Amino acid sequence: MDFRDIVELALEECKRDLYRALDGLNREELTWQPGPESNPIGFLVWHVARVEDSWVQRFCQQKPQIWERDGWHTRLGLPQDATGNSYTPEQVRAFPMPDIAQVKAYYDAVRAETLAYIKGLTAADLATSRQTPRGTSRTIAQALSHLVVEESQHMGQTAYLRGLKRGSNK
Repeated sequence: MDFRDIVELALEECKRDLYRALDGLNREELTWQPGPESNPIGFLVWHVARVEDSWVQRFCQQKPQIWERDGWHTRLGLPQDATGNSYTPEQVRAFPMPDIAQVKAYYDAVRAETLAYIKGLTAADLATSRQTPRGTSRTIAQALSHLVVEESQHMGQTAYLRGLKRGSNK
């Protein structure tokens, strides 16, 4: 087992747990906000897929995002530049939640390409440094580490929101 296997295991565990938290939720539950400044579950799931696409495609590989390349923004009826990053409460409330099956299909497409990329990485690749859109520098290793942390945080938020809405283990 090497670093590629560990990153893959972590990402797959996050996705499996996220999809488990989505199981059986209806549209009202996917769009429910416990407070006016809270992110709903559906928004979080979409945002997780967008983050992974951005970090792996745009940042790590310096390629077009799957969102744009494969027309997912059109399929989901959302703007091409939509990411969910730093959205205001008003933007989150106005988010036109796409069909969750389509969001999951996008996430699955992103994940397939992420895993293919990770399989091809070498230990030397991890030290490659790139500029983020915010002007800071990160290595590929730091980007992948951040990706795992961000996905696990949003997966936890999703599971918590499900529990708030439905109660424990429902």
